[in-house]
Amino acid sequence: MLAFLRRNQVLLTSFLCLLLSLYILSAAARGRLQRDPIGPLLLGLMRPFQIGAQVTVVKLREIRQRYFTWRSMASENERLKVRITELEGERNQLLEVEATNRRLRELLELHAQLPSGSITAAVIGNSASTWFHSFVLDKGSADGVVKGMGVVSPVGVVGQVVAVTSKSAKVLLITDPHSGVDVINQRSRARGIVSGSLDTGPIMKYAKRSEDLREGDRLITAGLDGIFPKGLLVGTVTKVRKKSFGLFQYVEVALAVDPSRIEEVLVVSAEATQSKK
Repeated sequence: MLAFLRRNQVLLTSFLCLLLSLYILSAAARGRLQRDPIGPLLLGLMRPFQIGAQVTVVKLREIRQRYFTWRSMASENERLKVRITELEGERNQLLEVEATNRRLRELLELHAQLPSGSITAAVIGNSASTWFHSFVLDKGSADGVVKGMGVVSPVGVVGQVVAVTSKSAKVLLITDPHSGVDVINQRSRARGIVSGSLDTGPIMKYAKRSEDLREGDRLITAGLDGIFPKGLLVGTVTKVRKKSFGLFQYVEVALAVDPSRIEEVLVVSAEATQSKK
């Protein structure tokens, strides 16, 4: 008997609770609950469980509501993140368009100052060689570009066209040791050739020892080579050293143009430059 009770204690307890509940309901229906001493006792015993059940239901409702609120907030946050990303992309595009428009306006202003026949072109490739400094333009002989034309930007001189196809042109940059631009010192009118070098960077060649050259002097195109119009900025003198022997000074130059940052240029017609002179 005891073994049977132990094995079925949960079932028997549930059954007894069910009987007691039915008894209480029956007594309440017949109006006998007030005269029944067991009913109030059972109600007192069941009250904590009823309160606990009610609190549990309320908590579960709160948890459920918080869960759905969290889900809604998470969804809204994700939507806002996507929108922020879209707005950042649109902002970057607008900034790029603004920068491009600014560069093109500067090119148009420069174009108005140069001889007729100048051609606007965009940089589409850079030289991979460590021996030659050059880049490629998106305009060629079909657009009127020919070998020997000068290439400039609103900042200053860029280089010279050295090879042309029907749809593209190769530009030898002023930073290349094989390049050379005829310049004049804007202050003292001293003459020389600005070129790249393998050791120290751009230098001014063939500046006589007797010439007056100082750090900070601006070097502009002389306009005598038939390539560049006169007066375009080439660079600024950064170092001057006169040796105790030799005919020329040693002059280092900071170029006005950083070719690695150039995106659009003007190709100057040599014939137009010569005709203007």
